[in-house]
Amino acid sequence: MTFESRRVGGWVAILGTLLVAAGLRIYDLGAASFWYDEVVTMRLAETPTPAAMLRLLSEIDATRAPLHPLLLQGWLRAFGNSEASGRALSVLFGLGTVALLAPLGRLAFDRTTGRWATWLGVVSPLLVYYSREVRMYALLVFLTTLAWTLLFALRASTTRAKTIGYAVCCGALLFTHPLGLLMWGTLAKASALDARGFFGSRRAWAAVHFGVLAAAAPWLVRYFDHAPEFLTGTLPIRFLLGTPIGFLGGNFLTLAAMTGLIAYGLTHRPRDPDRPMGVWVAPAGLTLWLVLPPTILYAYSAVANPIFGPSRYTLFCAPAFLVLIAQGLARLPVGGRWAAAAGMSALAFATLPGLAYDPDARADWRGFAARLASDVQRDPGLRPIVFVASASRPNVEVETARYYLGRLGPVVDFATFEARLHDREGRTAYLAAGARSLAGLDPSFAARVTAAEPAWTRGPLVFRLRAGAPAPSPGTPPGPGTPGR
Repeated sequence: MTFESRRVGGWVAILGTLLVAAGLRIYDLGAASFWYDEVVTMRLAETPTPAAMLRLLSEIDATRAPLHPLLLQGWLRAFGNSEASGRALSVLFGLGTVALLAPLGRLAFDRTTGRWATWLGVVSPLLVYYSREVRMYALLVFLTTLAWTLLFALRASTTRAKTIGYAVCCGALLFTHPLGLLMWGTLAKASALDARGFFGSRRAWAAVHFGVLAAAAPWLVRYFDHAPEFLTGTLPIRFLLGTPIGFLGGNFLTLAAMTGLIAYGLTHRPRDPDRPMGVWVAPAGLTLWLVLPPTILYAYSAVANPIFGPSRYTLFCAPAFLVLIAQGLARLPVGGRWAAAAGMSALAFATLPGLAYDPDARADWRGFAARLASDVQRDPGLRPIVFVASASRPNVEVETARYYLGRLGPVVDFATFEARLHDREGRTAYLAAGARSLAGLDPSFAARVTAAEPAWTRGPLVFRLRAGAPAPSPGTPPGPGTPGR
C-alpha cells in the first residue's frame, strides 16, 4: 500500500468516525422538551442584547458564567430557538472534542493511541449525553481538551501562536463555568512539572497562567458572592472513586479492568528518546487531569458546600481517561486490542439508550403546551391557571412549565394553591406534577387531584379541576383508583 493510499484511507476513517459521532449526537435531538437547566440557558440566550443577557445572568443562573450564553445568543439568532436548534451548538462542541482526541492522543503517546481515543470519544455515554443538552458542559469539555492539546503541542515545540492560543483557551475556561478554575489550576500544575519544556522558562509559565487569572479576576469574584442553588449532601468516597465509570459505562468491576489496562499500557511503553513528550510528562499530566479536579471538588464538598455528585461536574475529565485507556489498547496485541475495544464499545452502546435517548426521562411540557393551546383555540373562553408541584426544593419545575405555558396564562407553584384557588378571576385550574408519577410529591397534591380529571398523562401529569367541583381539603385521603397510586 502506497503512502498516498494510506493517507486517503486515514482521512476516510476519520470522516466515518465523525459521521458516527454526529449520528449518535443528532439522533432525535429535538424530541424531548427542555428541562430546567436548559430553560435557564435558553432564557438567557433569548434576551435581545448581550447587556440584557448579562443583567439576567446574575438573577437566574447560579454559575454566573457568561461565555456560553453569549455564544448561544448569536447561534439562536441565526438558527432559531427550537429544542433541536438550541442543542445543536452543543453537538458541534461535542464533535470538536471527538476530533481533538486524535491529535491529543498522538501528542501524548502515538498515532494509534489517538485513533483509539477518538473512537472511545465517539461512543462515550456521558460525552454523547451532554453533547445533546443546551447547557455549557459540552463547551467546557471542548475548551479543556483544546487547552491540553495545545499544551502538549507546546511541549513538542514552543511558539508564540501556540502560547497565545493556550492562554486564550485558559481564559475561555474561566468564563465558561466556575469549574474552569479547577481546570486552570490543573493545567498550571501539570505544566509546572516541566515549565521550561512547555514554555521555555518558568517566568513565561507564570506570565501565561497568572496573567490569564488576573485578567479574569474582576469577573471571577461573581462566582463566590452567592450560595449554590442545589446541594447534594455529603457522599461516600465510592462516588469519587467511581467517577470514571460513566465515561464508558459499566461498574466498579469494569472500572478495575480498565484501570489494569491503563497500567499495562504505561508499563509497556517503548522507550523512545526522540518522542516529543518524553517518557513521563504525558502520563503525569493526564493523571493529574483525571484525578485532581474531582478530588478537589470532593474535598470542597466535605468541608464547605456539598456539591460533588452530578456527572456534569466531572465530565471535563473524561478525555484524559479515554486517552489513558487508548494508550493501553495500543500496547495490546492486535487481537486483544480489538477484542477489548469491542467489549468497551458494547458496554457504551448498552448504556446509551437509557441515558441519552430515554423518551420518558423528562416531562413533556412542550406537548402539554401544544394541547392546552389547542384547547384554548377551540374554546376562547378558556382561561387557564396552572399549579405546578415538584418533588425538588426549590420547585424549579415551575420555571420549566412557565417557559412553555406562560403565554397561555399564569403558571405558579402549587404551594400557592390555597391562596389562589378562590381568587383566580374565573380561570380554569390545572394541577401539574412535573414528573410521570406522584411519588415524592406533597401528599396534599394527591388529595387535590381526586376532584380533578386527567388532562395530560404522558408526563407531566396534569389534572383539570372539574367545573363546580369542591376542592377537597389537604387531609382528604385519595380514593380508590386515584391516578398515580
